Amino acid sequence: MSVEIFVGDDHVLGDVLGRVAAQLQEEGLRVVRGPAAPAPLRTEYRQAEWPRYFGRAEVAVISSRTVITPELMSWAPRLRGLVFASSSTASCNLQEASDRGIVVAHGATPQNMEGMAEATVMLLAALMLDLPLKQLQLARLEPRPAPQMLTARMLAGATVGLVGYGRIAREVIARLEGWRVGRILVATRHPERYRPAPPVEFTELPTLLAQSDAVSLHLPLTPGTRGVIGQAELDRMKPGAILVNTARGGLVDEAALAERLASGRLRAAAIDTFDTEPVPTEHPLRGLDNVILTEHIVGHTRDLFDSLVPTAVEHVRAILAGQRPRYLANPGVRNDDARHAPQVR
Repeated sequence: MSVEIFVGDDHVLGDVLGRVAAQLQEEGLRVVRGPAAPAPLRTEYRQAEWPRYFGRAEVAVISSRTVITPELMSWAPRLRGLVFASSSTASCNLQEASDRGIVVAHGATPQNMEGMAEATVMLLAALMLDLPLKQLQLARLEPRPAPQMLTARMLAGATVGLVGYGRIAREVIARLEGWRVGRILVATRHPERYRPAPPVEFTELPTLLAQSDAVSLHLPLTPGTRGVIGQAELDRMKPGAILVNTARGGLVDEAALAERLASGRLRAAAIDTFDTEPVPTEHPLRGLDNVILTEHIVGHTRDLFDSLVPTAVEHVRAILAGQRPRYLANPGVRNDDARHAPQVR
Protein backbone atom coordinates (compact mmCIF):
# COMPACT_ATOMS: atom_id res chain seq x y z
CA MET A 1 0.00 0.00 0.00
CA SER A 2 1.40 3.42 -0.97
CA VAL A 3 2.12 6.15 1.53
CA GLU A 4 -0.80 8.55 1.99
CA ILE A 5 -0.43 12.32 2.03
CA PHE A 6 -3.19 14.81 2.83
CA VAL A 7 -3.17 18.02 0.76
CA GLY A 8 -5.61 20.76 1.67
CA ASP A 9 -6.94 23.67 -0.32
CA ASP A 10 -6.85 27.43 0.17
CA HIS A 11 -8.46 30.51 -1.37
CA VAL A 12 -5.02 32.13 -1.82
CA LEU A 13 -2.64 29.19 -2.29
CA GLY A 14 -5.04 26.83 -4.02
CA ASP A 15 -2.96 26.72 -7.21
CA VAL A 16 0.22 25.99 -5.25
CA LEU A 17 -1.41 23.19 -3.26
CA GLY A 18 -2.91 21.71 -6.42
CA ARG A 19 0.49 21.60 -8.08
CA VAL A 20 2.03 20.02 -4.98
CA ALA A 21 -0.68 17.34 -4.98
CA ALA A 22 -0.11 16.58 -8.66
CA GLN A 23 3.65 16.22 -8.22
CA LEU A 24 3.30 13.97 -5.19
CA GLN A 25 0.92 11.75 -7.15
CA GLU A 26 3.42 11.56 -9.99
CA GLU A 27 5.97 10.29 -7.48
CA GLY A 28 3.68 7.40 -6.56
CA LEU A 29 2.23 8.73 -3.32
CA ARG A 30 -1.47 8.44 -2.56
CA VAL A 31 -2.90 11.94 -2.18
CA VAL A 32 -6.14 12.75 -0.37
CA ARG A 33 -7.48 16.25 -0.97
CA GLY A 34 -9.56 18.34 1.41
CA PRO A 35 -11.71 21.41 0.71
CA ALA A 36 -11.16 24.97 1.89
CA ALA A 37 -13.59 27.26 3.62
CA PRO A 38 -14.58 30.31 1.53
CA ALA A 39 -12.66 33.56 2.01
CA PRO A 40 -12.07 35.08 4.49
CA LEU A 41 -12.78 32.09 6.77
CA ARG A 42 -10.15 29.69 8.01
CA THR A 43 -10.60 25.99 7.32
CA GLU A 44 -11.16 23.73 10.32
CA TYR A 45 -12.16 20.13 9.65
CA ARG A 46 -14.88 18.60 11.79
CA GLN A 47 -14.00 15.60 13.92
CA ALA A 48 -16.31 13.45 11.81
CA GLU A 49 -14.08 14.24 8.81
CA TRP A 50 -10.79 13.30 10.50
CA PRO A 51 -10.84 9.60 9.53
CA ARG A 52 -11.39 10.48 5.87
CA TYR A 53 -8.64 13.07 5.64
CA PHE A 54 -6.15 12.12 8.35
CA GLY A 55 -6.84 8.47 9.17
CA ARG A 56 -3.85 7.24 7.14
CA ALA A 57 -2.04 10.49 6.35
CA GLU A 58 1.63 10.53 7.29
CA VAL A 59 2.14 14.12 6.17
CA ALA A 60 -0.40 16.95 5.77
CA VAL A 61 0.35 19.75 3.31
CA ILE A 62 -1.67 22.86 4.17
CA SER A 63 -1.62 26.66 4.41
CA SER A 64 -1.69 28.94 7.43
CA ARG A 65 -5.45 29.29 6.92
CA THR A 66 -6.02 25.60 7.76
CA VAL A 67 -6.39 25.06 11.49
CA ILE A 68 -4.60 22.04 12.93
CA THR A 69 -5.70 21.66 16.53
CA PRO A 70 -3.81 19.80 19.27
CA GLU A 71 -6.73 17.37 19.41
CA LEU A 72 -6.37 16.56 15.72
CA MET A 73 -2.61 16.11 16.06
CA SER A 74 -3.11 13.72 18.96
CA TRP A 75 -5.83 11.77 17.15
CA ALA A 76 -4.14 11.32 13.75
CA PRO A 77 -2.59 7.85 14.18
CA ARG A 78 0.14 8.07 11.53
CA LEU A 79 0.83 11.79 11.22
CA ARG A 80 4.56 12.51 11.21
CA GLY A 81 4.73 15.94 9.66
CA LEU A 82 2.93 19.14 8.74
CA VAL A 83 4.12 21.02 5.67
CA PHE A 84 2.92 24.59 5.32
CA ALA A 85 3.04 25.90 1.78
CA SER A 86 3.06 29.35 3.39
CA SER A 87 5.85 30.83 5.49
CA SER A 88 3.40 31.39 8.36
CA THR A 89 2.49 28.48 10.64
CA ALA A 90 0.06 30.55 12.71
CA SER A 91 -2.77 28.01 12.49
CA CYS A 92 -0.76 25.35 14.33
CA ASN A 93 0.68 25.44 17.84
CA LEU A 94 4.34 24.60 17.25
CA GLN A 95 4.97 23.55 20.83
CA GLU A 96 2.03 21.17 20.75
CA ALA A 97 3.35 19.69 17.51
CA SER A 98 6.84 19.32 18.97
CA ASP A 99 5.50 17.63 22.09
CA ARG A 100 3.79 15.07 19.86
CA GLY A 101 6.89 14.48 17.74
CA ILE A 102 5.34 16.07 14.66
CA VAL A 103 7.78 17.85 12.36
CA VAL A 104 6.55 21.20 11.03
CA ALA A 105 8.13 22.58 7.85
CA HIS A 106 7.16 25.78 6.07
CA GLY A 107 7.73 27.86 2.95
CA ALA A 108 10.38 30.23 4.29
CA THR A 109 12.17 30.26 0.95
CA PRO A 110 14.72 32.94 -0.01
CA GLN A 111 12.22 34.30 -2.52
CA ASN A 112 9.72 34.74 0.33
CA MET A 113 12.12 36.52 2.67
CA GLU A 114 13.84 38.60 0.00
CA GLY A 115 10.61 39.65 -1.69
CA MET A 116 9.21 40.92 1.59
CA ALA A 117 12.46 42.73 2.35
CA GLU A 118 12.42 44.43 -1.06
CA ALA A 119 8.79 45.45 -0.55
CA THR A 120 9.53 46.83 2.91
CA VAL A 121 12.41 48.99 1.73
CA MET A 122 10.30 50.16 -1.22
CA LEU A 123 7.57 51.30 1.18
CA LEU A 124 10.03 52.98 3.54
CA ALA A 125 11.50 54.98 0.67
CA ALA A 126 8.09 55.80 -0.81
CA LEU A 127 6.79 57.16 2.49
CA MET A 128 9.95 59.12 3.29
CA LEU A 129 9.74 60.73 -0.16
CA ASP A 130 6.01 61.52 0.27
CA LEU A 131 4.93 59.42 -2.72
CA PRO A 132 1.23 59.17 -1.67
CA LEU A 133 0.99 62.95 -1.33
CA LYS A 134 2.80 63.64 -4.60
CA GLN A 135 0.52 61.24 -6.48
CA LEU A 136 -2.57 62.92 -5.02
CA GLN A 137 -1.31 66.38 -5.93
CA LEU A 138 -1.01 65.33 -9.56
CA ALA A 139 -4.36 63.48 -9.60
CA ARG A 140 -6.13 66.52 -8.10
CA LEU A 141 -4.46 68.94 -10.53
CA GLU A 142 -2.95 70.84 -7.62
CA PRO A 143 -0.09 73.24 -8.29
CA ARG A 144 3.43 72.04 -7.71
CA PRO A 145 4.31 72.88 -4.07
CA ALA A 146 6.94 75.49 -3.31
CA PRO A 147 10.25 74.05 -2.01
CA GLN A 148 9.62 75.40 1.49
CA MET A 149 6.35 73.44 1.62
CA LEU A 150 7.95 70.04 0.99
CA THR A 151 7.95 67.52 3.83
CA ALA A 152 9.74 64.71 1.94
CA ARG A 153 13.02 63.48 3.40
CA MET A 154 15.78 61.20 2.19
CA LEU A 155 16.41 57.76 3.64
CA ALA A 156 20.11 58.58 3.53
CA GLY A 157 21.08 59.83 6.97
CA ALA A 158 17.75 58.87 8.54
CA THR A 159 17.28 56.69 11.62
CA VAL A 160 15.28 53.55 10.84
CA GLY A 161 13.85 51.37 13.61
CA LEU A 162 13.10 47.69 13.11
CA VAL A 163 10.88 45.97 15.66
CA GLY A 164 11.99 42.34 15.46
CA TYR A 165 15.15 40.72 14.12
CA GLY A 166 14.06 37.69 12.12
CA ARG A 167 15.15 36.70 8.63
CA ILE A 168 13.12 39.37 6.86
CA ALA A 169 14.39 42.11 9.18
CA ARG A 170 17.99 41.05 8.51
CA GLU A 171 17.32 41.10 4.76
CA VAL A 172 15.89 44.62 5.17
CA ILE A 173 19.06 45.71 6.97
CA ALA A 174 21.24 44.34 4.16
CA ARG A 175 19.31 46.48 1.68
CA LEU A 176 19.10 49.60 3.84
CA GLU A 177 22.88 49.75 4.14
CA GLY A 178 22.95 50.50 0.41
CA TRP A 179 20.78 53.57 1.07
CA ARG A 180 23.39 54.98 3.49
CA VAL A 181 20.93 55.35 6.36
CA GLY A 182 22.33 57.04 9.42
CA ARG A 183 21.37 54.51 12.10
CA ILE A 184 19.39 51.27 12.22
CA LEU A 185 17.86 50.67 15.65
CA VAL A 186 16.62 47.15 16.41
CA ALA A 187 14.36 46.01 19.26
CA THR A 188 14.48 42.26 19.86
CA ARG A 189 13.73 40.04 22.84
CA HIS A 190 17.13 38.34 22.72
CA PRO A 191 19.82 40.89 21.82
CA GLU A 192 22.43 38.79 23.64
CA ARG A 193 22.32 36.25 20.81
CA TYR A 194 23.72 38.69 18.26
CA ARG A 195 26.71 40.95 17.71
CA PRO A 196 25.51 43.85 15.60
CA ALA A 197 27.88 46.01 13.59
CA PRO A 198 27.30 49.70 12.81
CA PRO A 199 24.97 51.17 11.68
CA VAL A 200 22.89 48.54 13.56
CA GLU A 201 22.29 49.17 17.26
CA PHE A 202 20.13 47.11 19.63
CA THR A 203 17.90 49.08 21.94
CA GLU A 204 14.62 48.94 23.83
CA LEU A 205 11.32 49.57 22.07
CA PRO A 206 10.56 52.94 23.76
CA THR A 207 13.97 54.30 22.71
CA LEU A 208 13.54 52.99 19.17
CA LEU A 209 10.16 54.67 18.83
CA ALA A 210 11.35 57.98 20.23
CA GLN A 211 14.44 58.21 18.00
CA SER A 212 13.41 56.67 14.67
CA ASP A 213 12.35 58.66 11.63
CA ALA A 214 10.84 55.47 10.21
CA VAL A 215 9.61 52.35 12.05
CA SER A 216 9.09 48.95 10.41
CA LEU A 217 7.49 45.93 12.12
CA HIS A 218 8.91 42.41 11.77
CA LEU A 219 7.20 40.31 14.44
CA PRO A 220 4.98 37.24 14.41
CA LEU A 221 1.50 37.69 15.83
CA THR A 222 1.29 36.01 19.23
CA PRO A 223 -0.64 36.78 22.41
CA GLY A 224 2.48 38.63 23.57
CA THR A 225 2.86 40.77 20.45
CA ARG A 226 -0.79 41.59 19.72
CA GLY A 227 -1.21 45.35 20.00
CA VAL A 228 2.52 45.88 20.55
CA ILE A 229 2.12 49.26 18.81
CA GLY A 230 -0.81 50.73 20.69
CA GLN A 231 -1.84 54.27 21.57
CA ALA A 232 1.04 54.81 24.00
CA GLU A 233 3.63 53.49 21.55
CA LEU A 234 2.27 55.61 18.70
CA ASP A 235 2.51 58.67 20.93
CA ARG A 236 6.15 57.84 21.73
CA MET A 237 7.06 58.00 18.05
CA LYS A 238 8.77 61.12 16.75
CA PRO A 239 6.35 63.73 15.42
CA GLY A 240 6.28 63.34 11.65
CA ALA A 241 7.65 59.79 11.69
CA ILE A 242 6.41 57.04 9.37
CA LEU A 243 5.28 53.48 10.11
CA VAL A 244 5.42 50.36 7.91
CA ASN A 245 3.75 47.05 8.78
CA THR A 246 4.41 44.20 6.37
CA ALA A 247 4.49 41.63 9.20
CA ARG A 248 1.15 40.68 10.72
CA GLY A 249 -2.20 42.33 11.26
CA GLY A 250 -3.02 42.78 14.93
CA LEU A 251 0.38 44.20 15.85
CA VAL A 252 -0.91 47.76 15.50
CA ASP A 253 -3.91 49.53 16.98
CA GLU A 254 -5.26 50.53 13.57
CA ALA A 255 -7.90 52.96 14.84
CA ALA A 256 -5.33 54.80 16.95
CA LEU A 257 -2.94 54.89 14.00
CA ALA A 258 -5.65 56.39 11.78
CA GLU A 259 -6.28 59.14 14.34
CA ARG A 260 -2.61 60.12 14.48
CA LEU A 261 -2.28 60.08 10.70
CA ALA A 262 -5.41 62.19 10.25
CA SER A 263 -4.18 64.75 12.79
CA GLY A 264 -0.70 64.95 11.24
CA ARG A 265 0.95 63.66 14.42
CA LEU A 266 2.50 60.94 12.21
CA ARG A 267 3.40 61.77 8.63
CA ALA A 268 2.49 58.56 6.79
CA ALA A 269 2.04 54.79 7.05
CA ALA A 270 2.14 51.76 4.79
CA ILE A 271 0.07 48.80 5.95
CA ASP A 272 0.02 45.44 4.15
CA THR A 273 -1.51 43.27 6.89
CA PHE A 274 -4.66 44.03 8.85
CA ASP A 275 -6.36 42.64 11.93
CA THR A 276 -9.40 41.82 9.76
CA GLU A 277 -8.86 40.62 6.21
CA PRO A 278 -10.29 41.38 3.71
CA VAL A 279 -10.12 44.97 4.89
CA PRO A 280 -13.61 46.29 5.76
CA THR A 281 -14.88 49.05 3.48
CA GLU A 282 -15.42 51.28 6.51
CA HIS A 283 -11.89 50.78 7.87
CA PRO A 284 -10.58 54.05 9.38
CA LEU A 285 -7.36 53.95 7.35
CA ARG A 286 -9.26 53.96 4.05
CA GLY A 287 -9.59 57.38 2.52
CA LEU A 288 -6.59 58.94 4.28
CA ASP A 289 -4.26 60.81 1.94
CA ASN A 290 -1.04 59.80 3.70
CA VAL A 291 -1.25 56.00 3.55
CA ILE A 292 -0.28 53.18 1.24
CA LEU A 293 -2.63 50.23 1.78
CA THR A 294 -2.22 46.78 0.25
CA GLU A 295 -4.03 43.60 1.22
CA HIS A 296 -1.36 41.13 2.34
CA ILE A 297 0.18 41.00 -1.11
CA VAL A 298 2.84 43.72 -1.35
CA GLY A 299 5.77 41.29 -1.27
CA HIS A 300 4.14 38.55 -3.35
CA THR A 301 5.91 37.80 -6.62
CA ARG A 302 5.84 35.13 -9.29
CA ASP A 303 9.27 34.11 -8.01
CA LEU A 304 7.80 33.44 -4.57
CA PHE A 305 4.92 31.26 -5.72
CA ASP A 306 7.15 29.31 -8.09
CA SER A 307 9.46 28.52 -5.16
CA LEU A 308 6.72 27.14 -2.89
CA VAL A 309 5.82 24.03 -4.90
CA PRO A 310 9.26 22.36 -5.10
CA THR A 311 9.96 23.36 -1.51
CA ALA A 312 6.78 21.71 -0.18
CA VAL A 313 7.47 18.54 -2.19
CA GLU A 314 11.03 18.48 -0.89
CA HIS A 315 9.74 18.82 2.68
CA VAL A 316 7.40 15.85 2.22
CA ARG A 317 10.25 13.70 0.91
CA ALA A 318 12.49 14.67 3.82
CA ILE A 319 9.86 13.90 6.46
CA LEU A 320 9.05 10.52 4.93
CA ALA A 321 12.77 9.70 4.91
CA GLY A 322 13.16 10.70 8.56
CA GLN A 323 15.35 13.66 7.62
CA ARG A 324 15.36 17.25 8.81
CA PRO A 325 13.45 19.55 6.40
CA ARG A 326 15.39 22.50 5.04
CA TYR A 327 12.98 25.04 6.56
CA LEU A 328 12.02 23.57 9.93
CA ALA A 329 9.60 25.65 11.99
CA ASN A 330 9.90 23.66 15.25
CA PRO A 331 13.57 22.76 15.76
CA GLY A 332 12.76 21.56 19.30
CA VAL A 333 10.71 18.62 18.00
CA ARG A 334 11.53 15.32 19.72
CA ASN A 335 13.95 13.32 17.60
CA ASP A 336 13.30 10.01 19.31
CA ASP A 337 9.58 9.86 18.58
CA ALA A 338 8.50 6.82 16.63
CA ARG A 339 6.68 9.03 14.17
CA HIS A 340 10.04 10.32 12.91
CA ALA A 341 11.46 6.98 11.95
CA PRO A 342 11.10 5.82 8.34
CA GLN A 343 8.33 3.22 8.21
CA VAL A 344 8.72 0.03 6.18
CA ARG A 345 5.75 -0.83 3.98
